[in-house]
Amino acid sequence: MVPFRHLPALILLAALPACVDSGASCAREEMRELRTVDKLIEDTQAAIARGYRTERDQTGGSFNFCLGGGGSHVGAALCTDPSTRTRPVAIDLTAEERKLKALEARRMALRSTINARTAQCTAGGA
Repeated sequence: MVPFRHLPALILLAALPACVDSGASCAREEMRELRTVDKLIEDTQAAIARGYRTERDQTGGSFNFCLGGGGSHVGAALCTDPSTRTRPVAIDLTAEERKLKALEARRMALRSTINARTAQCTAGGA
């Protein structure tokens, strides 16, 4: 049994995660979009630095003669293994730089929105 003198402290500790998480939950969609935009910026910067982009193509399944099964390793089966290959693709550097500037502008707008919503939530919750 918890003494009653500790009850107010326990209530405050139980409510603390809700206060901490309220800012993040206010801008959850924007945070997800920001992570996507950051990944796109990273990919675009890498493509500009390399001078080309890499794309993954999934080729049709190939037929292989496989020996052994999943757990027994005895017998033979006809296996179909889809395979992927990576190939370089030429890029238009000017277009990639324009895209990078647009993504960076979108990142700044998202950060402003996230900051505003987080401030609004913390002010509303206080």
